[in-house]
Amino acid sequence: MKDALLFLNSEWQGCESKILEKGSIKLARKLFNNKPFVENNYNTEQNLSTTNGVFALDTIGNNFLNTLNILQETSPERVFTVGGTCGTEAAPVSYLNNRYDGDIAVIWFDAHADLNSPDTSPSGHFHGMVLRTLLGNGPDVFCENIDRPIISRQVFLAGVRDMDEVEKQYIESSNVTICEIGNDLINQIATSGFSKIYVHIDVDVINPDHFSDSLMPTQGGPSCEQLSECLSELVKRFDIVGVGIVEYCGRQSKSANQISRILIEGGIINDSF
Repeated sequence: MKDALLFLNSEWQGCESKILEKGSIKLARKLFNNKPFVENNYNTEQNLSTTNGVFALDTIGNNFLNTLNILQETSPERVFTVGGTCGTEAAPVSYLNNRYDGDIAVIWFDAHADLNSPDTSPSGHFHGMVLRTLLGNGPDVFCENIDRPIISRQVFLAGVRDMDEVEKQYIESSNVTICEIGNDLINQIATSGFSKIYVHIDVDVINPDHFSDSLMPTQGGPSCEQLSECLSELVKRFDIVGVGIVEYCGRQSKSANQISRILIEGGIINDSF
């Protein structure tokens, strides 16, 4: 696809799980299939202490700034990221939201809402704060460099089933939409008025009975086939400008093939990227 950037960001410190570094590299090689891609090499173990309620804030903050700089310099129309943690979504979502003047629906395929803040997070892991940060409430190093925060009506949670109480309270007091994967999601997007779509996929959204190579497997959720069918409908009906695939561990020999099949059958790789 014209002006699409393929991007690897193997940052793992945002959830203190180094297995995601190898997993993201393995998955990128599979999905990008020898196509040229850009890698964020700022992924070093600098300061891994907790600062202002966030683990490894210095490292993940600099990773974010470096990624954002790469995106601004290359200025792609579309971005496909294979990331370590959910935190790697901060730069591409904020970049695309600014590029398209807020005309983006952010579909968050995830078992978790990622709507904690540094003040409410029980773990201090940024991967559980990234969506709240994109909404304008997060660590200063992120919020000060997000030119255009998303607003809550842009967010569509799909497959979420494990939330902290503070996240539920935030959703109730906002315009965040919770959708069932399938026709409910498609209809909600169709009536939202947004012309473009960002698709975030934390692989833990998939039912662990069908896919068990995610960092945080959570009971329930769609099968691989249900997810690919939903993606196919999104591709047919909307303009996909960004995709992020995150939190894949790479422990099993065939699991990367499962993700590849989901994206191919869903039309993401063949059509959008």
